[in-house]
Amino acid sequence: MGPSLPPPSARSLLQSPGWGAQLRVALQELVTARAPSPPLAAFDFDETCIFGDISETMLALIAGDTGADLVEPYLRAVARDPLSAYLDLVDTLIAGRTEPQVRQLALRTLDQGRRSGRIVLREAMRELIWAMHRHGWEVWIVTASPEAVVQPIAERFGVHPHRVLGMRCGKDTQGRYAPGVLEPYTYRQGKLDALHAATGRDPVFAAGDSRTDEALLRAARHALLIDRGDATLRTEAEAGGWWIQPAETLQPRPPPPPPP
Repeated sequence: MGPSLPPPSARSLLQSPGWGAQLRVALQELVTARAPSPPLAAFDFDETCIFGDISETMLALIAGDTGADLVEPYLRAVARDPLSAYLDLVDTLIAGRTEPQVRQLALRTLDQGRRSGRIVLREAMRELIWAMHRHGWEVWIVTASPEAVVQPIAERFGVHPHRVLGMRCGKDTQGRYAPGVLEPYTYRQGKLDALHAATGRDPVFAAGDSRTDEALLRAARHALLIDRGDATLRTEAEAGGWWIQPAETLQPRPPPPPPP
C-alpha cells in the first residue's frame, strides 16, 4: 500500500469536533467492545468518507483536459436512469487506461479537487476508521465509484486497496481496462452482494449517506447515516434506530478570505 496520511492521535479515539456528543460516546463504545472475531465495518465513500464525489470531479477534470462536453450530458443521464449513467461513467473514467494511469489520474483529481474545494477528506471519518483498525476491526469501503479510482484515495484513510469494493472492468491483453462493468454492480443491493462475496457476512457497522446505501445500512447491526437532507431516508433511519450525523457538522470551516 502506498503512503498515507499519518494516523490520527491515539490520545482519544474520536477527537474530531464534528461528532455529536452522544454519537461520539456510542461510537467509542462500539469500537472498543470486545468481540470473538474481527468485527466487520463497511463505509460508503463519496459524501461519506469524503465531502464531494470523486467520480464526478474526475469527469470534470477529463472534460477540462479534452475540451469534451461530458458533465452536462452525464447529469442529464443520471436524471433519466442513474444506474445506466453510472455504468457509462465508469467506462468514461477508466476504459482504455492502465491501472497506473488511473491511479495517477485519481490522485491528480484528489489534489485539484481539494484545491478547488470540491473534495474534502473528512477527518472525522478518517479517525473513526483508524480507531477501528487499532481495535481489530476489518474495514472495507464499498462504493459505486470505480474501484480503481477509489483505491489510491482509500489509502489516505488507512484502507488497503484490496479492501475497496467498487465498479470493476476487465482488462485487455495489454493491461488496459476494457469497456463494460463487471457484475455485481456496487449499487444499492449490489453493494451488499459484493460485500457478502468478499467476506461472507453482514457488517457489524455500516456508514452511508444516500438511498444507494440502504441495503448496507439495513444489514448492519449498527448503522450511521450521514444526513444530507433526504427527509425520507432520515425517517427510515429514525424508525430503524440508526445513528444520524448531520453532514454539515463534519465539514471543515472554509478558509478565511485573503486580506484585502
